[in-house]
Amino acid sequence: MTDDRCPDCGARVESGREGCQALMDQMRAQSFSDLRYASVIDLAFDAYCMQHVDKYCRSAKSYAAHLTRLCCGIEYAGDPNVYAAIQKWLNGKVALEKPSLLTNLGSMTIADVQDAATIEEHIKRVRAWAENVWAAYAVQHEIARAWVKAALE
Repeated sequence: MTDDRCPDCGARVESGREGCQALMDQMRAQSFSDLRYASVIDLAFDAYCMQHVDKYCRSAKSYAAHLTRLCCGIEYAGDPNVYAAIQKWLNGKVALEKPSLLTNLGSMTIADVQDAATIEEHIKRVRAWAENVWAAYAVQHEIARAWVKAALE
């Protein structure tokens, strides 16, 4: 592997941004092969998106979607009812202001998950990565929680 880094999240991956996206694509494909991988794919994808905001969080609505879904994954244990409420809320008429972009997006990346030897280790690493990204967004926790609360009302 070369010493390339993804310019968005800083992951050490071959081919930079494209290599990083390839890891996410591979992880999503794995989720179709085994329900255990699928159990954490939403959490992984939202962590990935919040580390790749230029591509996945261009609008206020997409930013809110991934930030609130990351909140759901961490603080609501990925409750499908909360995910559904967020989706319904975002599909309605919601006036949102996109928060300021952060410079520190977490010290873990998708590259920290890629070489897990077992599915159990993969799940553990995805959770650790998502918690790390969520912690990096600590200054936006209150807005994320307020948005989730609005979605649940």
